[in-house]
Amino acid sequence: MKLNPLPICLLVASVWSASARAAVIQFPDEELSTESVLPVFDQPQSVKLRNVVTNGRFELGALGGYSLVEAFFQPYSVGLTSTFHFTEEHGFNLLFVGYLGGSSSYATQLNPIPNSGPPAKNFNVQYAPGPKYLALGSWQYTAFYGKFSLARDYVMNLSLYGLLGLGAMGVGDAALPVVSAGFGQKFYLNKNLALRADLRFLIYQGPDVTSVDLSTTSSVQSSSAFSQNLLFGSLLTLGASYFFGG
Repeated sequence: MKLNPLPICLLVASVWSASARAAVIQFPDEELSTESVLPVFDQPQSVKLRNVVTNGRFELGALGGYSLVEAFFQPYSVGLTSTFHFTEEHGFNLLFVGYLGGSSSYATQLNPIPNSGPPAKNFNVQYAPGPKYLALGSWQYTAFYGKFSLARDYVMNLSLYGLLGLGAMGVGDAALPVVSAGFGQKFYLNKNLALRADLRFLIYQGPDVTSVDLSTTSSVQSSSAFSQNLLFGSLLTLGASYFFGG
């Protein structure tokens, strides 16, 4: 007599399945987790193996500037910047730029002023007090340091920082107090050389060049001859910096 194994296999499987469902695993309450715990690090580091160290180092750079909201005078400037880094986060930055001077292309279009005649009048903004220089001392706070890979074998280091400063702006024959705030980005080519881009916003009390009729003027006027208004400016600078010491 030949037995069919299929019914036997089905019987064994059903008995095993029923016993498996009946099994209940219990743990004592004191062994169960009641709260989540995160590890605590005494000295957390967001970036391992920092390639560029700035703590205690001096930075010197040259740059070119562009005033984003200047309507009447040439917006271009050149200058120098230097920074001493007290720590990796905190530093003190000095900036000095000299403006190239001269009327902007928009201002020259007002000589003569459209529909001003006859006889036609010139705006003569070249006789108004224009920006001469900007000198700032700023606290620099580096909020972020990181790396990104441009190629498989090359990693560029970078840092993002904020700037808050006070200084003076030369306008015509006057030196005016100025408050500045902004931010910047550095791209390190190696441990000593970096490309630097800064954007600063400026607030100062200065002469309103439209408050005096310059059409009959033939010489540069003093800043005190114009009404003084609260003025807002901005300066974008691009340059290169070299690190010393450390």
